[in-house]
Amino acid sequence: MPVFELRSPLSAEERLEKRKLIVRDVTTLLSLFAITAILATLTWLLFNSFSTHRADLAQRWLQRGRTAMATGHPEQAVQALRSALEYQPDQRQTEIELATALAAAGQDTEATAYFNTLLETEPGSGPINLELARLSAKQGHEAQAVESYQRALDGTWQGDGYLRRLSVRLELVRYLLSQHDAARARNHLLIASGNAPDEPNIKLEIAGLLEQAQDPLTAFDIYRKVALGKPDHLEALEGAGRTAAALGHYLLAREYLSRALEDPALETQPAAVRDAVRDTLADAVHLLALYPGPELSARARAERILHDTGVARERFTACTADIPASKTPVAADLAGRWQAVPAKLTARGLEIDPELEQTLMTLVYDTEKMTAQRCGKPTGEDALLLQIAQAPWAVEQ
Repeated sequence: MPVFELRSPLSAEERLEKRKLIVRDVTTLLSLFAITAILATLTWLLFNSFSTHRADLAQRWLQRGRTAMATGHPEQAVQALRSALEYQPDQRQTEIELATALAAAGQDTEATAYFNTLLETEPGSGPINLELARLSAKQGHEAQAVESYQRALDGTWQGDGYLRRLSVRLELVRYLLSQHDAARARNHLLIASGNAPDEPNIKLEIAGLLEQAQDPLTAFDIYRKVALGKPDHLEALEGAGRTAAALGHYLLAREYLSRALEDPALETQPAAVRDAVRDTLADAVHLLALYPGPELSARARAERILHDTGVARERFTACTADIPASKTPVAADLAGRWQAVPAKLTARGLEIDPELEQTLMTLVYDTEKMTAQRCGKPTGEDALLLQIAQAPWAVEQ
């Protein structure tokens, strides 16, 4: 049977010493914990202060870069934005702005590389693809530029993506027009016209581009609709009149240009615009005075035909004076037709012979077209008759 050794109880002095030892150890441990907490707090405060200071510096450099870009100093913007990224790396928006500044500063190679790197992490970014399209266009890479513009159209946009895409499409149209690709420009403009908001300024911008893309018919339709909604809209009236004249619709051209000329706002426009309105209107009025429209009385129509015949005969005679008409089959045919015209034409004779009226006007139109090819661009009434000859049926539409 084991024997347990009984320990003698601690004396009062020993218990007091033991208690002091425990208190000292606990105090030491608590002191260590307190010191550690204080050091941790100080470290956190210092780090937070340092991080805040870096963030403040990054923001200051970023703002300097944006100010430099806004005031037209991209080289300064590049340096400022690089500094901003040193204090706050991997800030995507700052990286985009730096790449944009590089492009504006003419550092195309570095800008392209920067944008391509950004594109790898966000292939569907509309803004990045747009910047790459601009760089490709600047460097003369047409196919690559058009492809990047299309990716920008299909890409993602923050904010009002609808209007941003419309802006990109119109920018693409201007680029295509600069490359003399009117066909593709028209296709994009038709899409833009169908999807554009009902804002007169946007509609008129599209109409102006359609004129450049050689589509005056669609442009006229847009101008006309804007003028219907805003009857006193000067740009719409002027555009409708101009495109109507280009289409040969001179009655409409006279109507719209007369309204434009009566608008007091016309006087605030540049002299070239005012002169163009007045000159086109004058041509339309003069041309309509030459056109033997069916709404005229028989006598008035006969008198116009007599006048037009005399103008065309003089043009034919002058054109063939140096080169005999017999030298070309077309001129020879016209010479024979002129010889067949009765020597004495009178208004009364035309009034009673509608078939002769038609024969003479056909001869007038054919003469103006042939002489324009053979003797160069006509002037005066010959130029107006040539315009009628291009599409006689369109004059009063």
